[in-house]
Amino acid sequence: MFNVNKKLWSFNFGCLIAGSLVWLVHLGNSAPVPSILHPHTDFILDYYPGSVTAITATLVSLLLLVFMHKAFKICASEHTFWLLLPTFCFISLSILLAQFMLASLMFAAIPTLIILMFSAVVFRLKKRKQTAIQASA
Repeated sequence: MFNVNKKLWSFNFGCLIAGSLVWLVHLGNSAPVPSILHPHTDFILDYYPGSVTAITATLVSLLLLVFMHKAFKICASEHTFWLLLPTFCFISLSILLAQFMLASLMFAAIPTLIILMFSAVVFRLKKRKQTAIQASA
């Protein structure tokens, strides 16, 4: 029906992921604290926003991978470089220009990058195994 430029759409999804990092940090910082954690003020001040950010970053990146696969038929292993490039550029710019937000930004970036790279490796290995099975048949 229509031809999808997979490199371009991988880059577009990479930009969406890089742009969502700031939103995820804001979401983690503004998340309400459950009443069960109120006695543990050290945990709330030091770790709670980061853990909420990491959990939401994991969920958002998984949902985005599913959306990429279902809607655009793009696998994370096809053009991994173009998918990860915007996030790495955004982190590099944050290192240079906004060191004050780098630590909180990494709570969102590290889980996202781990999921993207892990899924790219898994899908690439699965594709290689299918190719080997087809070649031997």
